[in-house]
Amino acid sequence: MCFFAAVVTGCKKENSSSDSNNPVFAVNKISVIVTGRIVDESNQPISGATVTAGNTTSTTDLNGNFRINNASLYESAVVTVEKTGYFKGGRTFFAKEYQKHFIEIMLLSKISVGKINATSGGTLNIGNGSAITLPANGIINNTTGNAYTGDVSIAMTWINPTSTDLYRQMPGDLRGIDATGAEQGLQSFGMLGVELSGTSGEKLQIATGKKANIKFPIPASILATAPTSIALWSFNDTTGIWKQEGTATKSGNTYVADVSHFSFWNCDAYFPLARFSAKFINQNNAPLQHALIRIKRANGSSSYGFTDSTGYVTGQVPSNESLVMEVSSGYTCNTPIFSQNIGPFVTGTTNSLGTITVTIPAQNSISITGTVVNCSNNAVSNGFVKISVGTNNYTAITNASGVFSLSFLSCSSSPSITYYAVDATNNQQSTTASMVVTNPTTNLGSITACGVSTARYIYYNIDGVNYSILPPTDSIIAFTNTQGTSYGTSIYGYGSSSPNTQKSISFSFNGNGVGTYPLTSLSLGTSATNNPQYVYTTNSSTVTTTEYGTLTGTYIAGSFSAILRDSSTNTNHPIQCSFRARR
Repeated sequence: MCFFAAVVTGCKKENSSSDSNNPVFAVNKISVIVTGRIVDESNQPISGATVTAGNTTSTTDLNGNFRINNASLYESAVVTVEKTGYFKGGRTFFAKEYQKHFIEIMLLSKISVGKINATSGGTLNIGNGSAITLPANGIINNTTGNAYTGDVSIAMTWINPTSTDLYRQMPGDLRGIDATGAEQGLQSFGMLGVELSGTSGEKLQIATGKKANIKFPIPASILATAPTSIALWSFNDTTGIWKQEGTATKSGNTYVADVSHFSFWNCDAYFPLARFSAKFINQNNAPLQHALIRIKRANGSSSYGFTDSTGYVTGQVPSNESLVMEVSSGYTCNTPIFSQNIGPFVTGTTNSLGTITVTIPAQNSISITGTVVNCSNNAVSNGFVKISVGTNNYTAITNASGVFSLSFLSCSSSPSITYYAVDATNNQQSTTASMVVTNPTTNLGSITACGVSTARYIYYNIDGVNYSILPPTDSIIAFTNTQGTSYGTSIYGYGSSSPNTQKSISFSFNGNGVGTYPLTSLSLGTSATNNPQYVYTTNSSTVTTTEYGTLTGTYIAGSFSAILRDSSTNTNHPIQCSFRARR
């Protein structure tokens, strides 16, 4: 379904609608403010990401937040996000002139899942059921157009269409242009993002006249309703538009398709659209800013969007259907705070619901306050408090007196939180604590940001050369996966000390505590595109952990030694590594 945001009225003309970069949705350019938050797959903020809206860019701060003032955008606006080590992200939404819009994007880690030789071709199966088959002698250098004959490193990510994070993870929105040139709404049955690169980091593509084959897993919950044949769509990250390019065929619990190039691909059923808009205010006549609006179809699928700073929300919704519109406190809230039946709307029409008053239940409004002091019991003026509520993560900045405050809508009147405070000046933090807060206000009292070092690092030595990945300039991600009764820990590090010496390292081990565990995977890159050039060659190495925190904000630390193989020369190289990452 379609992602939606605020509609434009009274546009100021800047450019004609004939702009070739946005041929379908372009009307006139308008000036808007775009704010938002960029997070990783663990809902942790991503700092140092480049956010682009029109010709204006911004960089996310320590908390993953950004703000772009006076962006010149089309009404159907496109915002893109780039960060080394991640697939390019983006969002397409409807913008309103001079208003402040909020978006949230979850970037997906770009990790090599394996290699296929370009000369011989072959198939690479991914553990989740995804697969890719490259043709023999069918790969070219995307810059030069010359044939490529070496190993092809494949980065692939699958986006689950049933996930509550679908609308944060997917690029664009769920609108597309079909084979006839008509705009359609899309219901996804699965997406794949694929990037190819060579041993020297060069970007690769499929040669003209050749095709690759890809498989999309179909989640069990929608397998019965998945069509036998379904339209296939590719994403253009410049226009923010999905374009129909052929079909995919259902084979067991997968969709199978041949493609002539790689980007994000999407298997979608499509349906006609109508325009929808509304303004939301609370019981005090104040705009309901950045509220999550959900449109539900009778078939169970849904679309999401945020209100703008004036409480407006709009976009394309399914026509000729009875719909349910909900206002909720967040993506994971099962019970909305407001619900209303809307539609059916006639295809191609514009439908305004006017101003809608939403009474915010007192139990859904939570405020948290407190004070942060350092090891000397002095106020921390350069610090923050991280507060986690379910899958949502908030950051409260301290003022000159060390005081912080945070207000948010909650699914519960007494949510359980975890929190810790950071003294950014002295690189110290408190231990992570948990408690149940209550509305309307909970005072956490005085939190001492002392006793736990905030140092995060990955240091490694290969061939006698030392490398380091050091936040906040660089990024380190740590998380734990559960597969059956086996626990695995993964650490990802991405860095760039200069434009030409970007670094990446990723490794996993089977363990979830302090001890010694088998090293299960390891890859290392030093190319301009962060594609792994060195891969783990044995199964005998171990990781020794000296710290293993189990709560958000705690740390995983340790070291290991291993042997890596250079994929271009087939030579072995010893590596020693020590690390400390915040969960």
